[in-house]
Amino acid sequence: MNPVFTNYLKKLLILTFITGAFLAMAYAFLPYPISPVMPFLLAFFLGVSVLSFYLLLKKAGSNPGKFITGFLAHTVIRMAVYLVVILSYAFIYRHDAVNFIIGFFIYYMIFTFFEVSQFLKLTRKKDINHQ
Repeated sequence: MNPVFTNYLKKLLILTFITGAFLAMAYAFLPYPISPVMPFLLAFFLGVSVLSFYLLLKKAGSNPGKFITGFLAHTVIRMAVYLVVILSYAFIYRHDAVNFIIGFFIYYMIFTFFEVSQFLKLTRKKDINHQ
């Protein structure tokens, strides 16, 4: 397995564990309700992050033109999947839609910031596939 991917996976699991700990504290101490699907949403973001980083890492070693095209296509597809998840849940469970969307947005910000920062560190190095 690629050491870059292994390193990313370790950091991502730590981030997921910390986010899960904050979620558990939020369930215990916040006076307002939190969507009951937040733990499943955390697992969803973990899976999407692993898949995304793996696919982008494979593209990063190829032609820069192909990487840019792949990155943009990947981003559009990912946004479409996120939109489908949000709208599907909001239409099916209207009573929990606001809490779900707020939680989704918080997870989205946490995981997107992490992914971008990790990928920027990698792209600044010369040989991304053999670190």
